[in-house]
Amino acid sequence: MDPHVNIGRTIARERRAAHVTQGALADHLGVSKAAVSKWELGLSVPDVALLPRIAAYFSLTIDELFDWRARLSEEEAAAVFARVCAEGREDAPAARGHLRRAVSEHFSDWNLLLMMSSLLTTWSALAEGEGDAAGAESLRDEALELLDRVLEGADDPVTLALARQSRATALFSAGDAEGAAALLEPLVRRHDDATATMLLASCYRRLGRDEEAWELLEMRCLSAGMFVLTALLQQIGMSGDPSFVRAAAGAARRVGDALSLESLNPLYPVTLEAETADALLRSGEKDEALAALSRAVDAAERLGEGGGAEGVTLFPHARDRLEASRVGEAWADHKRAQLDEAVLAARASLAERLADPAWEALVPGASLDSLRSRVEAWN
Repeated sequence: MDPHVNIGRTIARERRAAHVTQGALADHLGVSKAAVSKWELGLSVPDVALLPRIAAYFSLTIDELFDWRARLSEEEAAAVFARVCAEGREDAPAARGHLRRAVSEHFSDWNLLLMMSSLLTTWSALAEGEGDAAGAESLRDEALELLDRVLEGADDPVTLALARQSRATALFSAGDAEGAAALLEPLVRRHDDATATMLLASCYRRLGRDEEAWELLEMRCLSAGMFVLTALLQQIGMSGDPSFVRAAAGAARRVGDALSLESLNPLYPVTLEAETADALLRSGEKDEALAALSRAVDAAERLGEGGGAEGVTLFPHARDRLEASRVGEAWADHKRAQLDEAVLAARASLAERLADPAWEALVPGASLDSLRSRVEAWN
């Protein structure tokens, strides 16, 4: 746990908000203007006897003046999140209480607040799916409150961007696509940073920091590959042109195979082939749709074979980052449970497709029955 005290930053923030000059504050406290300047720059701190007067002047509590925050380590935050997430599967009200307690105790730990807001948004979507509209709205509102706290208090650009993206996710899940788009458009428009990335990698190399250059390029390459897959997947879902669907699905498969992305995300081929099958079925391409659905079942069967990031050679840093046990056993247990749930959901989705009358009407026969038998064997 990494405690941080930011008295000077608090004084500067509150003084500016109150439109008070350093000199006026100094006169009120009986100190020099230079002393106030040093406090705000973090070069010194006020005498302890002055703290109650400073807090009273700005109508703050001592805790608020200190802006004290217990910033959890990555492992500690992961353990808290995993514990609350696991409890949510068994006792949702108790889990929500523990979540509130965690964010209350670590009210300015922006990473933890982002994690917990994501969990609340997930719970909200689940409640919506179960027909509990009031519960979903309450959970979503709580997630938005946490994100507002991050947006008001954080000053790191990356953290702020993540908070805006998370807020957009919550709004989108609530049906507010316009509000989500308004938040996302500025983020997307300024993220064309390929030139800056390459220049930074060159700087690292010139400075002899080759390992950092390698990791930067590797992670951006991986991110680009995953973006290509998800973008093509969305386009396949929107397209009514079977020629485009074939080309896009083929391109996605080649990119995935070339970068060994199934080792990093074993669920993507299931989603890709199922989406391709649906698109081809809508276009009346029955045989090709059935072939794509068969590939989806093949990929879903591979989900139970284990494997994972250890098979990746292009992305050694990603492999290390995806090793869940590096941030503790609690997080590793959580990720295993999360993957198990995702596998069950992917297989259930395929079972629903195969039970859809549209498939029976368009693609009857032994091949469809064979796929159904394979899916039923998972239960």
